Amino acid sequence: MDSAVTVGDWKLPFPLKTVGIKVYIDDREFTDGVDLDSETFYSFFGRAKDFRTAVPSPVEMEKVLRDIISEGYTRIYCVHLSAKLSAFYSVMNGVVERLEEEFPDVEFKVIDTRQVSIGAGYVLLELMRAVERGEEDLETVVENVNRRIKIRFSVLEFNYLIKSGRVRATVGILGNLAKIFPIMSLENGELKVVAKKRGLKNVVEKIVEDLKTEKPRMLGLAYAGEEMKEIVLELKARLQDDKVERVDIVRLPPTLAVHSGPKMFGAGILTLE
Repeated sequence: MDSAVTVGDWKLPFPLKTVGIKVYIDDREFTDGVDLDSETFYSFFGRAKDFRTAVPSPVEMEKVLRDIISEGYTRIYCVHLSAKLSAFYSVMNGVVERLEEEFPDVEFKVIDTRQVSIGAGYVLLELMRAVERGEEDLETVVENVNRRIKIRFSVLEFNYLIKSGRVRATVGILGNLAKIFPIMSLENGELKVVAKKRGLKNVVEKIVEDLKTEKPRMLGLAYAGEEMKEIVLELKARLQDDKVERVDIVRLPPTLAVHSGPKMFGAGILTLE
């Protein structure tokens, strides 16, 4: 088996397997990345009423781990979105505890990235590099990477975030009625409103201001609905300079867009050591 895999144009040093979160649209169940791609998912906005997510069952998670063990692997790293935003981490911990008794020769590590989207990707990449170097204290690696990540994003429509419980209803009312939009960050695994600005132009200005730095860095940009892509391209033009060593632009996957809605955009940086 190859010792490396490629995700996009990121070459990763170890095989990688993903487990899709369940996405429910009205009365239909999908699995993100299995029978639901981004194009299909975004086509439901405007015609479906109910969007929600659920983590896979413990049985499904256990099957994935058993399949990996059957391939001969004796070290398995389970890397997850922020445990404060998803139950995936806690459910996987329970599954791993049971399997550790049955497979004492297999080493499991369940890791909370404290990030989502681009930020989680940065943590995963740094974790893989740390494992390749033979580092054992992966919690310190996660802490170090998180100190070097700065995320800023906003949404122009709040019904989805309010319904998911990610922001208070009062914040949504300000945005929907007064066009005062929150600028959010991810701090210690939790969403935080760091500023509120009236109008899209001022939101973009604030995001650029917060992410500007002279340090060598990677730049990541994310958007949901297609109409948000133009905004992230503007952010890219204003944040990219000769100190940016890599730029990634991703479309928010269904698992996350269920909670943000289609009018989300943002940027993040990873400063390099």
